[in-house]
Amino acid sequence: MTAGTPTPIEPASRRHLDALRDITARITATRDLDDVLASITRGLVESCDAVLARIWLLSTDIECPVCSAHGPVPARGADEGPVTAALHLRASHGSHTNLAGHYHRIRVGALKIGQIAASRTPVFCNNVFDDDRFVDKQWIEAQAIRAFAGYPLIFRDELLGVIGIFSTGAISEHDFQDLQIFADQAATAIRNAQLFAEIAHLNGRLALENAYLQQEIREEGGFEDIVGDSPALRAVLHEIEQVARTDATVLLTGETGTGKELIARAIHRMSRRSAHTLVKVNCGAFPAGLVESELFGHEKGAFTGALQQRIGRFELADKGTLFLDEVGELPADAQVKLLRVLQEQEFERVGGARSIRVDVRVVAATNRDLADEVKTGRFRADLYYRLHVFPMRVPALRERRGDVPLLVQHLLMHLQRKLAKPLRAITAESMTRLERYTWPGNVRELQNVLERAAVLARGPIVDVPDPNTGAMVQAPEHTVFASLEDAERTHIREALQRTDGVIHGPGGAAALLKVNPTTLRSRMERLGILTPRRREFPSEGRP
Repeated sequence: MTAGTPTPIEPASRRHLDALRDITARITATRDLDDVLASITRGLVESCDAVLARIWLLSTDIECPVCSAHGPVPARGADEGPVTAALHLRASHGSHTNLAGHYHRIRVGALKIGQIAASRTPVFCNNVFDDDRFVDKQWIEAQAIRAFAGYPLIFRDELLGVIGIFSTGAISEHDFQDLQIFADQAATAIRNAQLFAEIAHLNGRLALENAYLQQEIREEGGFEDIVGDSPALRAVLHEIEQVARTDATVLLTGETGTGKELIARAIHRMSRRSAHTLVKVNCGAFPAGLVESELFGHEKGAFTGALQQRIGRFELADKGTLFLDEVGELPADAQVKLLRVLQEQEFERVGGARSIRVDVRVVAATNRDLADEVKTGRFRADLYYRLHVFPMRVPALRERRGDVPLLVQHLLMHLQRKLAKPLRAITAESMTRLERYTWPGNVRELQNVLERAAVLARGPIVDVPDPNTGAMVQAPEHTVFASLEDAERTHIREALQRTDGVIHGPGGAAALLKVNPTTLRSRMERLGILTPRRREFPSEGRP
């Protein structure tokens, strides 16, 4: 052979190189990580005379689907905890396919696989039985293993993992070099698949966030800010300032309509999580069978109608705040899962086995007395104490009557934009009525009362009827009033209609009108109202 003539490649090596090219073509044509890993290990065994081919990827226990499904496996070499990155077995083809075996999790630097990762240097050995780095001599002998080749998977200076190849025959120097080139190509395919998975996850989350925010925009949010200057409200604002800068779980209590959602929004806005999403869930708005799916998401096929994977509200609120409104309405099964998330900050989607770890601050709200709910067994005691870290009671509107004028002014500005009407103020008599009213529906009721009056208003000054009467319809300017006799006739007929024609007795029309039954009969005869004698109670003693 003359100088400069390239060394001819042996036929076996040529087949080996062609097989590696075929594997490369397959793995670059798919974006699914599991498919890429399976194609690499299966191709090495079927095309390159390997007895066993394995791939370990560098990750934490939480990121590893095998650990999430089977529980954490102690690391070979040392166990530094689930948040420490280790080499996790993700693909295995040949004589052993169990991914959760003894060598699933290997510490970087331990054993031959960990040493390859630590040094980022490939290892080549044609006599593994006499090599001290291979500790399981019994397995080597049983499998007739002779040679081993291991390669670090490196993509742009980032260590992804290690490929290990076990063979019963010798590995030539030429094959070892070809496998090194293949390992570099495999690392690129693996990283691309990982990036595609990350992009798909982020796109799904972005789509859900967009849909959620669009829903929030479409919903009627009421007024935007917390309005008032009463001592009761100032005390609440002081508590918000104290707790907002922490990650403590907050439990908002108070009557319906007091503005608990506004308090939750203020806590989020003043917290270090304000750059992320505040996600709201009304726990009483979903059927019992769908609450868990809404909170924690579900996998495709988890139940009838689950046609695709869905990200839950907890996952959507990662790094942000989750507002659980009406938390007292949660069914028992969902309470158990919520307790685990509060304790460990991790959960599984419905129908899934992989644990998902999140960083979520929870603000819960209820108009129930959860302590009483615990006593009756309708609410878990352990969950109650987990939520009851920083309780805040939102005062009722009747406890802050001095805030009514400020609220009215603020709501009128909001209604002016909503109704496109020049609303400036309400009458002095209206303000007096509103300040004296007890407001069982609180601020929400005040908003509704003002809106009804504003709709009926003919000018910029709104006259608000007495909320106690519910008489919201204003009379026209030139109303022809009915006579006193006609009004009395209408009133008696309405009473008779309500009592089904019964006049006497505790539930009769006379008791309803607070008159003597004989007097009522006399007025009915004078007004021409037929006496419904046949419909009286039999106990009255008349035929």
